[in-house]
Amino acid sequence: MEKLGDKLGMTRNITKEKLLHKGAEASLFYGHWFGKEVIFKHRIIKDYRIEQLDRKIRTVRTLNEARALIKVKEYRINTPQVYEIDTESSTIIMKYISGSKLKNLIKTLNISKKKEIFTNLGRIIAILHINGHIHGDITTSNIILTSSEDIFLIDFGLHDYSDSIEDKSVDIHLLKRVLISSHGDDFKLCFNAFLEGYKSEYRERGNNAYNDIIKNISIIETRGRYVKKENRL
Repeated sequence: MEKLGDKLGMTRNITKEKLLHKGAEASLFYGHWFGKEVIFKHRIIKDYRIEQLDRKIRTVRTLNEARALIKVKEYRINTPQVYEIDTESSTIIMKYISGSKLKNLIKTLNISKKKEIFTNLGRIIAILHINGHIHGDITTSNIILTSSEDIFLIDFGLHDYSDSIEDKSVDIHLLKRVLISSHGDDFKLCFNAFLEGYKSEYRERGNNAYNDIIKNISIIETRGRYVKKENRL
């Protein structure tokens, strides 16, 4: 069992024990931090970038994600608790959330439960948007449902701050695309429930911006080619 503390210059009370996921931008490891179950999110070095630039990019993105995870908790949104940020290794140490990805649960849920979950998810994303946060990667893989049916939103790696209708529409459009491509049989039910929750949260706050945001999704879909946000530059 490798001691992550040895690699990161931390204490020997920190260990990584299992690689859970290796993506293009980051690797996720399961392990322990002073006796607590944690996830280590380590941003991967990109050899094709100039070393100083690569270090700066990874540091900025690590700090941005960690701050977002901490900030949105103020709105009573469930996200993993951040325990430590190591900028030298571009690593966030956060609480391990025990549960299942929504992606793997949808087929097992009855109609009523699907409506409930996606209505609540719509409210959660509305709260983010009302407060100027763009998640950037709303997929059913980035939503964890615990045994007590609490919804946790994870992976803020593409998080941004914006009050733009366009950015909020793009955020929702990504979820729509994921539902169509990965959960086609449940698309209409789940997406309509999501929109109802989204609109309800805006209405209750006396904010009618949801009309323009939702209308703009259709405009996005009429464009010749949709370019993911992270590939625009």
